[in-house]
Amino acid sequence: MPIRSNRPTTAGAVGLIAMASVAFGLIGTGPAAAAPSDPALIRVAHFSPDTPGVDVYLTAFSGGTASLWVPNAAYGGVSAYKQVAPGIYVVSMRPHGAAPSTPAAVSWNIQVAGGQAYTAAAIGSNSSLKTIVLHDDLTLPPNGTGRVRVVQAASRAPTANIAAVGGVTVAQAVPFASTTGYTSVPAGSWTLRATDPGSPAVSTTAQLSVASGTVLSILLLDAKGGGITMRSVLDAASAGTPPSGSVPGGGGGTAVGSNGATVAAVDAALAVLVLGSATVLYRRRRLV
Repeated sequence: MPIRSNRPTTAGAVGLIAMASVAFGLIGTGPAAAAPSDPALIRVAHFSPDTPGVDVYLTAFSGGTASLWVPNAAYGGVSAYKQVAPGIYVVSMRPHGAAPSTPAAVSWNIQVAGGQAYTAAAIGSNSSLKTIVLHDDLTLPPNGTGRVRVVQAASRAPTANIAAVGGVTVAQAVPFASTTGYTSVPAGSWTLRATDPGSPAVSTTAQLSVASGTVLSILLLDAKGGGITMRSVLDAASAGTPPSGSVPGGGGGTAVGSNGATVAAVDAALAVLVLGSATVLYRRRRLV
């Protein structure tokens, strides 16, 4: 399923819901009967391989002082979730170390609802940077299983197949800048191989440990120096408790690729990834 994105000067609503099953996910529905006044969760991701580290700011659309949210986010990094009140927020990225008063290199608006979780990301090359908003469902899967989805953020692989070595196909013909639905898999250790069917030499292998009762996202990224690599992100580890942590420094670009890449071990069952239901306004300058 393609990730819907907003290009420069485009304002629009992203409203497509992904309910299929694949490597970032879970089969099921989100938390039931969330009150509109419940807090929302937002996290940020950096998926632009040739864009250096950025400082990410989060500001209420209604105004107020821009506050530093994530300092020096590097390629492949995904932050912890931040709890916020429902409403509209501005996510802004500035070159690392730039003053808060510096015009944002890229910024976009996100409207969040109570009881919901979102990932706001910049993806693609610096010259054609896009912004996306993913609506994440952190509902956990049954014991003994895990759910996984794939986010295809590797620009060197126009399309990608991801399969368990000697096992089932996780995702097939996934275009760049798209995401899959969630797939439910038994808990255990998996060896995953990602390939570009149009260029078999573009491939990578990674070990994935799927334990019972968590939510995982598998990121396919450009590897440093060439090729592609995979790494995983823990979305949720226990009921109502999203993971806490910081954006990894140099996540995808410096991760090991086919020379024995290791995807972080987690107990897994991936919650349903819902794409959209967020309003995005976008403006950009070149990040250098």
